[in-house]
Amino acid sequence: MSVAILSSEPSRSCASGNLEADSLVSGLSFMLVANVLQRAIGFIRNLVLCRFLADDQLGLWALSASFFVLAAPLAVLGLPGTFGRFVSSYRAAGQLKLFLKRTTVCSCIGAILAASVLVCAPANTSSIIFGLELSHATMLLIAMTLCLVILFNATTELLSGLCKPRIVSAMHTTNSLVFTIASLTGVILVNDWRILVAAFAVGSMAGLIPALSFFRNWKQIEPSSQPPLSMRAMWKRVLPFAISIWCMNLLINLFDIVDRYMLLHLAAETAEQGRALVGQFHSGRIMPMLLSSLTLMLNGMLLPYLASEWEAGNRNRVADSQRLTLKCVSLFFLILSVGSLAIAPLLFDHVLHGKYSDGLSIMPQAMLHCCLTAMAFLLQNYFWCAERGKTVGVIIAIGLLINILLNAWWVPIFGLRGAMTATSLSGSAILFMTIWEMQRCGVRLGWRCLCFTALPTCLLFGSVPAAMVLATVLILIGRTDWLFNAEEKQSIDDAITPKLNKMGIPIRCLWATTSPVR
Repeated sequence: MSVAILSSEPSRSCASGNLEADSLVSGLSFMLVANVLQRAIGFIRNLVLCRFLADDQLGLWALSASFFVLAAPLAVLGLPGTFGRFVSSYRAAGQLKLFLKRTTVCSCIGAILAASVLVCAPANTSSIIFGLELSHATMLLIAMTLCLVILFNATTELLSGLCKPRIVSAMHTTNSLVFTIASLTGVILVNDWRILVAAFAVGSMAGLIPALSFFRNWKQIEPSSQPPLSMRAMWKRVLPFAISIWCMNLLINLFDIVDRYMLLHLAAETAEQGRALVGQFHSGRIMPMLLSSLTLMLNGMLLPYLASEWEAGNRNRVADSQRLTLKCVSLFFLILSVGSLAIAPLLFDHVLHGKYSDGLSIMPQAMLHCCLTAMAFLLQNYFWCAERGKTVGVIIAIGLLINILLNAWWVPIFGLRGAMTATSLSGSAILFMTIWEMQRCGVRLGWRCLCFTALPTCLLFGSVPAAMVLATVLILIGRTDWLFNAEEKQSIDDAITPKLNKMGIPIRCLWATTSPVR
């Protein structure tokens, strides 16, 4: 099985041009290290917010954050989401600037229209988003923040498409750090959720700073003379992919909206009680949301490299990379989930003084859901490379329908736990359908990968049983070839051990030195 995509050299498409791209291993390694810092910052921030905000205030902030996540890609028609797939292609053809100019104009028009709706109809839009009428000044603040979020997201998508994960990681880290400082200072001084929206805008603006040095050398990306790019041919290729991205973002982000709005309207007698339940739901997903954000980051970084291999005709290498990625992600996320479940009672009982006990009770299910959807979304990169976004859309749509129906059935009966159970089952359905469709396309994942997809279910039994399962799996990986075969282990060793040695960690091999049981 070939896993050459994990080599330390950048792929040909990504490395073309005058500005050298980061290699996959070095870029992803830097990204993961930066994400440890970024997620640690976010984790501390969320704990402090839960500590100082009442659950209904936390619920309002959770609703506003969900709105930014949902509205930002919808407003720009999903066009920045195409950068990861097409930037390397148009850059190699010398047509990148024309491609970016046209997509940027359309994105700006969409962002202005979305902001105008929020400002011109504040009462109606706030009632839809938050379940209560907000002032014109508040909606103006939300509109400005939305525009800054769109700009930040588009910039990170472009740099990801240019295979510059180091800059992207620096942008996200700066964004998280500035938002944390501004939000914690604000919420301590002014106990109001609106201060978090303002801090979010400041963080998005500050996150653009690491990209400034790159854009000073913008002229080096392409020669000034560009081959003609047919408007019709470009949009004929880009629009179907953009529409798929648009639909996918809508469907995926609606999962959060469904859960929170079902709790807001179906699980409580008053809107205030509903917002309190949304706050509890948000608290239970503090740690799982770290995994979700890491998944999105990793997904965006992997797609350009996989797309480059696909364009070069290395379809088998893309499939092999997907298999190895599935195993590594499942194992890595299980380790993080077990650690999170182990420390969660201490944090909720002592740091948060037990006021979010309902959120703690749904945390194992939330962790399971994040692990399952992480594997599904990473596997779906295969369909994006094959330009079969419609397949992804159908899978997500069916999963969303399952989520809506189960939420409508269980939320009025079981409340918070019903919402989380419905979400977990819909995530399982998405993963199952993704694997099934890949099998139909001729990508055989094999029994080893299927075993890794079932691993996260041990989280439902608590931290101790899950830790025992994890220890058993790690022993099997190190001492046998049952879960990772010899070639996969050798590929991981070749990619990682040189980096560790350069850091002064004298490791010759990550696996057991004695002959494993085969």
